[in-house]
Amino acid sequence: MIKKSNGRPPKITISTMDKIADAIKHNYSVTDACAYGEISRDSFYRYLNTEPLFTEKIIAAYENQSTFVLCHLCSGTYRTM
Repeated sequence: MIKKSNGRPPKITISTMDKIADAIKHNYSVTDACAYGEISRDSFYRYLNTEPLFTEKIIAAYENQSTFVLCHLCSGTYRTM
């Protein structure tokens, strides 16, 4: 996480990162995930390119997303939102 010595604190906290990653994992679009996490798409992409922890969480969410969809498609319990 970026530590700033002065000015406004960063908008994205660990809990915000988790909320956004969880939304991505559950097939939300980036726009919807950002609305759920209460950040802008610009902030999402800025942090995605500058914060390794956030990048790891989003990559893991996308990887788990395909497993989640595949598991539910195979079991026949998949529902569209």
